[in-house]
Amino acid sequence: MPSISETQELPLWLPTSYQDLNDLPPEDIVYQPNLGGSKVVRTAPGVLIKYRGDLAEEVNCLLYTHQHLSFRVPRVLHHPGDARQSNLWDPRTEELPDVWYICMEEIPGVQLKEVIDTLTPVQLEHVASQIKGILTEMHSLSASYIGSVTGGPFRNLYFFPDAIRPQHAWTKVSEFIDHFHRLLMTFGTEEYARELLANFPQDCPIYFSHGDLVPRNILVEGSTITGIVDWSMAGFYPEFWEYCRMYDESEQSKGWSQVLSMIFPGPRRDEQIASLHRMMGTLLYNL
Repeated sequence: MPSISETQELPLWLPTSYQDLNDLPPEDIVYQPNLGGSKVVRTAPGVLIKYRGDLAEEVNCLLYTHQHLSFRVPRVLHHPGDARQSNLWDPRTEELPDVWYICMEEIPGVQLKEVIDTLTPVQLEHVASQIKGILTEMHSLSASYIGSVTGGPFRNLYFFPDAIRPQHAWTKVSEFIDHFHRLLMTFGTEEYARELLANFPQDCPIYFSHGDLVPRNILVEGSTITGIVDWSMAGFYPEFWEYCRMYDESEQSKGWSQVLSMIFPGPRRDEQIASLHRMMGTLLYNL
């Protein structure tokens, strides 16, 4: 696979419509979710295009990670707002237009999800130690607000679809929790809302978080992590958010459970994990 510098020197094939992308041969598809979600296709050796939906927030997050973190993430090669891709813009003075595709570097490796249950205990320990280092580095980036890397409100459509998209960032964890309390009260009872939210602290550190740091988004060669992908949900969240998200039920396996037990020694926060997943499931189902 070409290096980053070699890839950047290649002439890029860029689409003019979704049809251009949909007309690519099926063998070029790298990732296609069963129901909705973004689709990823390979357009040249070492080059991917991700499309479907508004990907502006993922561009923001990829640019931010390249500026602040040392581990490997996909490098943005082009997107429709290309004139401004080399620097993070200030959203208070200029809005990023809708980004309907991202042309990016392909990171070598396979999804950890594909191999994790075949790894030896020593290899699993190696994976865990690397993820701990990644988390430590991300958590060294703190903020005085909860929201997007741009300083504004979250714009990711998975946690905050249009119906519940926030209008501003929050300055306190308690305000973040109050936001969810108001949402839950639109169709639930006070008792139900309090039951779910009681397991979250009203005050805790705010860290830069991936938001979906699970085996499908961790690429490996053997037990060596080659990169972290899909930054569409990243931003500044309360400490408990990343922790609970890493226990996503759909990603649990024997190997991942072992890795998590090494990353987070001590009693598992089961009630907190269950509350977050119940809350988000309830909101996304009803709104």
